[in-house]
Amino acid sequence: MNDNGVILVVDDTPSALKLLTGTLAAKGYEVRAANSGELALASVALLPPELILLDISMPGMDGYEVCRRLKSREESRDIPIIFISALTELEDRVEGFRLGAVDYVTKPFQREELLARVRTHLELRRLNSALKQQTVELQKANNRLQTEISERTAVEGELAVKVTQLEATLARVKQLEGIIPICMYCKKIRDDKDSWSQIESYITEHSEALFSHGVCPECRKKLEAEIESLKNGNEPVE
Repeated sequence: MNDNGVILVVDDTPSALKLLTGTLAAKGYEVRAANSGELALASVALLPPELILLDISMPGMDGYEVCRRLKSREESRDIPIIFISALTELEDRVEGFRLGAVDYVTKPFQREELLARVRTHLELRRLNSALKQQTVELQKANNRLQTEISERTAVEGELAVKVTQLEATLARVKQLEGIIPICMYCKKIRDDKDSWSQIESYITEHSEALFSHGVCPECRKKLEAEIESLKNGNEPVE
């Protein structure tokens, strides 16, 4: 695409069409020409331009009807249209703006005026396109942010549950922390009520621990020695 801009010029008068296309091409614009409303619609459908210069008074389909059809289509409704006509009545201008035209140039046109209007509306068109693209990108970024926030909220919720579970576990563990008074002979433990109980009972009451009883190697040797001593009729080994 031409960096200066792509313009479609629509006029049924050969001399006017040649003058317009020559004036614009001399300024570096890429210019396409159409000498009827039907050809203009086909050209736009094939490859939409950035700006349309449209004559009003044409046989068959006039400029107003061309404008109506262009504005009714999604792919062409945002293309700026500048009407060019020898008609000077206020009603003609009002009708053009009502149909969606952005400007109006009267024939015979002044070259510098025409070029200024074309340049202005091309710049506005590109600014609007850039703004729409930025809006789309911002919406995408906002959607990504909302997704990240939702995911983070879900993770924080899971962490909160785990923290609660951990705090409950720590609370149970802390019940066995600190100095525990224990008898050095019988190994009983004194509880908060100043009562003495077996260590198994104390731990079971203050935690969720379960016990399975067995005999350690040292106690097994001692027990076997006592049994052997009893078998031999001796006193139990201290």
